Amino acid sequence: MTYLSRIPLAPLRDGARKLLRSPQAMHAAVLGAVAYHPEPGRTLWRLDADNPHRPYLYVLTQPEPDWTALVEQAGWAVDHAGAKPAVAEYKPLLARLQAGQSYSFRLTASPVISTKRTELLNPSQAARQEVTRTGANPAHRLSHRVAHRTTEAQLAWLTSRVHKHGFELLPIPGTADPAPGIFPFADTETTAEPILDVRLVRRDKHVFTKTVTNETGSKTGTTKVTIAAATYEGTLRVTDPVALARSLISGIGPSKAYGCGLLTLAPLSTQKPAP
Repeated sequence: MTYLSRIPLAPLRDGARKLLRSPQAMHAAVLGAVAYHPEPGRTLWRLDADNPHRPYLYVLTQPEPDWTALVEQAGWAVDHAGAKPAVAEYKPLLARLQAGQSYSFRLTASPVISTKRTELLNPSQAARQEVTRTGANPAHRLSHRVAHRTTEAQLAWLTSRVHKHGFELLPIPGTADPAPGIFPFADTETTAEPILDVRLVRRDKHVFTKTVTNETGSKTGTTKVTIAAATYEGTLRVTDPVALARSLISGIGPSKAYGCGLLTLAPLSTQKPAP
């Protein structure tokens, strides 16, 4: 069974402040809700803080979660339905998916490219690249993940891979010719490309230090982690229900442990995805 939860957070509480500013702390708190289970499986989460006074945490878990500890640490201490966690089984949504259906969506992802080009690497990646280049096999170079930093690149990252995830982006209605008469020198024989209904609503950069351990669990050092996160909203059409269901459960892109990858859907009549 799979469950989607929405937990309202009280941003003025000390515990909530810690979670809101630290993907590491939030990751630990999320895992704590399923720690009782011997095989918790894949866990995805996303923080929606469009309204800083009413942030929401969305979490996808395999076993049914227990949010008691997280609410005590960072939730609202009021007896109101809207201030309590909402937990819903995900199976009914997955069972309803059919090709041709349209939904609004929200996704926070980490758009990256895997590259060997030294000029695109950060200093530490370039240093490791130089070590491998001058090693026993100079022809061998490591590929490194590099974050897309511009709006155009981050949008292109998503639009280039939607089909393998079982959906396509819908065009904005009436945009086949978005600016008639403005460019009289344009080639009128060429049909303008429709403008896709996808937009970046938030861009974040998270930097933190992660502890490195060996196979026995002993600490061997620390490493600096930098994550460029982009939050997308728009409308989509289902093309492959099986592939889309897999993406909804498994997530899209890297850095899933730190708040990236969770795709949520909602009927087009609503404004924001909800469980």
